[in-house]
Amino acid sequence: MTKHDLAIIGSGPCGYVAAIRAAQLGIKVSVFEKEHVGGVCLNWGCIPTKAFSATAGVLANIQRSAEFGINIKGFDIDFSKAQERKNNIIKKLSSGIEMLFKARKIELVRTKAELGKIDAKNILIATGSSPFQLPGMEFDGKSILSSTDMLELKSIPKSIVIVGGGVIGCEFASIFRQFGSEITIVEMMERLLPTEDEEISKKIEQIFKRKGIKICTGTKVEKIENNNVTLSSGDTVSGEKVSVSIGRVPNSEGLDGMTRDNKGWIKVDENFRTNVKNIYAAGDVIGGILLAHVASREGICAVEAMVGRNTGIDYNVIPSCIFTSPEIASVGMTEAKARADGLDVKARKFLFSAIGKAHVSGETEGFIKLVVDNKTDKILGAQLIGPHVTELVAEISPCIQFNITSEKLASVIHAHPTLSEAIQEVSEAVHNKAIHSL
Repeated sequence: MTKHDLAIIGSGPCGYVAAIRAAQLGIKVSVFEKEHVGGVCLNWGCIPTKAFSATAGVLANIQRSAEFGINIKGFDIDFSKAQERKNNIIKKLSSGIEMLFKARKIELVRTKAELGKIDAKNILIATGSSPFQLPGMEFDGKSILSSTDMLELKSIPKSIVIVGGGVIGCEFASIFRQFGSEITIVEMMERLLPTEDEEISKKIEQIFKRKGIKICTGTKVEKIENNNVTLSSGDTVSGEKVSVSIGRVPNSEGLDGMTRDNKGWIKVDENFRTNVKNIYAAGDVIGGILLAHVASREGICAVEAMVGRNTGIDYNVIPSCIFTSPEIASVGMTEAKARADGLDVKARKFLFSAIGKAHVSGETEGFIKLVVDNKTDKILGAQLIGPHVTELVAEISPCIQFNITSEKLASVIHAHPTLSEAIQEVSEAVHNKAIHSL
């Protein structure tokens, strides 16, 4: 390999985005990738799960088509076609990244990188993370499945026990329940999605139960044997498959010389520099917020730091999206976190059932909750559950980042009829001025 200014290990959301930004800055770049371009997000995470989620959404619309005056008979799920569609999307996006590399003259090196053998001025470690395995209950790809295994199923299981009621577990529960699987979720904490706002957690749990999903919270898994999951309560739940989604671990093995914490996450400074002067690390491998869009921004910031541009990241304004049905999104502080930090805040909710567009589309479940500083009226956070909230949250993020008040947001005219009107209404509700709410 020709000596480059920058060698990046990994081509996931951190690595490939960092490579493109580096090329834009005139840096000669090479990217080492031992598997598939696009990393976990594109191949075994964000994109394939959302492809399945889209299939589940189409199925849900077909099943409720009679509400819209359309009678459909004689349909079924061709799971092999759903898998084919998912794989085609992955291939198209992966080839798109490779085309961007070629256009930017970024060298793609298809091999496992070894730090001591890389000839480059700077190195960026962007190796990502992998699913955590319970000791004694390791993935076998047959009955005990990782999130990756779930995406490679050849058929829809009749029943699935999902260990872990976090983001990944809840997304798979929502998807495969729509596909017809009997679902049981086992969560160690007292509620699903324990890092989300408590009202959001309660709402999704209520919706899941209504859909026939069985939920066991405040319960640990003692052992998994022959598709039987023994719980700390002494009960046993069984499924054709057991899916374990209880966290991630860093892909930091073999990266000798890097300072890591006791869990293996690589330690970096504010500019993503490791303990070795010319080696940087970003994305999942450094821990923190394990989201693709965070990894991408960290990769960009690491590259810009290499050329003296210390842009930084405000981790308090990172949007989080969960693709259950209905969708969930959040950004900034929850009401509980704000109060715990000693802030004087008010929180107001607005229901989607009061929005005309929600009735038109037949998606009235859910609400938007806005958290505002009582003294300054600045928006501190928002939590959303309902139709297309993973898109709507993008309107609130800049309000928090640029210290916009709820009064200013309320003054922005939103088109009618749209779901975004709920954002205007909830910001008006802060001052008891919401039109379509008592």
